Amino acid sequence: MSDSGISRPRYQGLAAARRWQQAPARPREDFSLAVGDRLGELTVIGHLARGRVTELYQVWSTEHWCALTGKVVSPEHADDEVPASFRREARVLKKLKHPNVVRLYGSGVAGGRAYLLLEFFSGPSLYEVLESLFHRRLHIPDAIRALMHIGAAVHYLHRQGYLYRDLKPGNVLLREGIPILVDFDVVRKIDRRRPADRLGTAPYMAPEQVRREPLTPAADVYGLGCLLYEMVTGHWPTDDPSEEDEWNEWSDDEEGRARTESGGDAPLSEVELLWRYPQLSYPPTPPREHLSHIDPELERILLRCLHPDPAHRFQTVSGLLAALAPLLKGRYRLWPQGAPIERRSDTESR
Repeated sequence: MSDSGISRPRYQGLAAARRWQQAPARPREDFSLAVGDRLGELTVIGHLARGRVTELYQVWSTEHWCALTGKVVSPEHADDEVPASFRREARVLKKLKHPNVVRLYGSGVAGGRAYLLLEFFSGPSLYEVLESLFHRRLHIPDAIRALMHIGAAVHYLHRQGYLYRDLKPGNVLLREGIPILVDFDVVRKIDRRRPADRLGTAPYMAPEQVRREPLTPAADVYGLGCLLYEMVTGHWPTDDPSEEDEWNEWSDDEEGRARTESGGDAPLSEVELLWRYPQLSYPPTPPREHLSHIDPELERILLRCLHPDPAHRFQTVSGLLAALAPLLKGRYRLWPQGAPIERRSDTESR
């Protein structure tokens, strides 16, 4: 690309996350607990985020003698039965032990409020990293490496018998620059039943997930494809390409966007479904229309992940990762050249 004479900030990408210290949010009135309040053996030392059903605090645990994240049921739901999503997340996380999955340190009830004790991250979310970058894009090797870590967590989850269903940048936090998958409250078992809900985040949901059809691991392959597409191009797969989008990422040189959360069981008309979920009627925009110099093999992999028919996607996450690994060459390799890498039957890219 010719030199336009415009000075651009030096690309730092995920490496910058190693130095990114995330201070807890300043106290706000919409949190029910103030800094210094006690919840059983926990002491609130910072505010993190607040959702519809839960509040996230940075807490000090006298049992573990360290700072953790406390996910606490909000007071308006405290008198009700503990939400099913909360109980499901605790039950699933107790079974999971993986370097790219958030660590669960315990759970309990104090002051009539259920809580989970989770690993605390001082680094940002992948969403915050993307928002801080030029054109919201990662250097392509960084994007592939990030996807390999996230995919490893999803592959492990599948082997434990669960689907994740809500892959998006906001559900990926960084520990020393390494992506960690969090928020397991919408996971479901892998089975042949039709889901009773339509949970997830609209731009990242597979068409069969939107239609509440029986789900397979290919639904999460679609979500991973959406994540990689966004990290590489700065857009969602159904975004229109921008004429000014010409940065070659291979060079070495709202709480943000509108992301519709779908939930609940309210029926939607066909028109509403097509408006809210354009992936039902529009194919993904070819990545080269956002990024003209993209590697043709990477584009092929992305479009295969985003195929509307799950039978035409990679059937396993490991198959996707096996296809991506050869794209990391030279100093970007994930392992030393010549290292023996076993190719299991479940990594076949069928």
